[in-house]
Amino acid sequence: MIDSHMHINSYFNNTYDIYKVNSNERIEKVINVGLDIKTSKEITAMAISNDKMYTSIGIHPLYIKENQPEDLFSLVNDKVVAVGEIGLDNTEDNFIKQREYLITQIFIANMLCLPVIIHSKNSNEEIINIFKNVVKPKYGCVFHCFQPDIDTMAYLIANGYYISFAGPITYKTAKKSLEIVKEVPKELFLVETDSPYMTPEPHRDELNNSNNLKYIISKISEIKGISFDEVEEITTENAKKLFKKMI
Repeated sequence: MIDSHMHINSYFNNTYDIYKVNSNERIEKVINVGLDIKTSKEITAMAISNDKMYTSIGIHPLYIKENQPEDLFSLVNDKVVAVGEIGLDNTEDNFIKQREYLITQIFIANMLCLPVIIHSKNSNEEIINIFKNVVKPKYGCVFHCFQPDIDTMAYLIANGYYISFAGPITYKTAKKSLEIVKEVPKELFLVETDSPYMTPEPHRDELNNSNNLKYIISKISEIKGISFDEVEEITTENAKKLFKKMI
């Protein structure tokens, strides 16, 4: 299994959670995802000494106030496999600034020949408009913890971009997301925990961790009517295709 999106430095005790990742033989790799320059710097340092760990560096739309996209260039090393998470979040009123940061970071990803990891909070249409009219990721893209939207799904599939499924697909309220699970081609979906957030059932009230990836894979297996092992293999290979620096 590859956990394509998690936040190890958001844990209260990340030493223990690193141990849980390293001790689980079925977890082949994890991608720690940055939220700002500080967290991106922390996880790139952690990954250097951990064979299972890779990183994505970026400035989340909720963390743009005290961060400059240009600072990402100094963080690139062999374990950095993507730029993200970047995107738009409609819970804030600085949408114009968010848009500027997203556009800049897509340009940076293209300069670095890296894919992007997209955060979209009720903003799918606005992000797709940027892809169509301003700049689009040249080296791949994944919408993480995808908010169900048929039109966006169709655009992503048509462009060979990926959709990532997390804990919410195991919730009773996930009817729309399960329709997306059914429709997304096997070659274009990933799995993630977004840990320590988005904990799947049956552990929803607990802190999430990469070991819970099995519940997400199991739900996809059920919905698509294929075996757990096949979903595990498909998503592992898809992650390696998107994040080409991961070895």
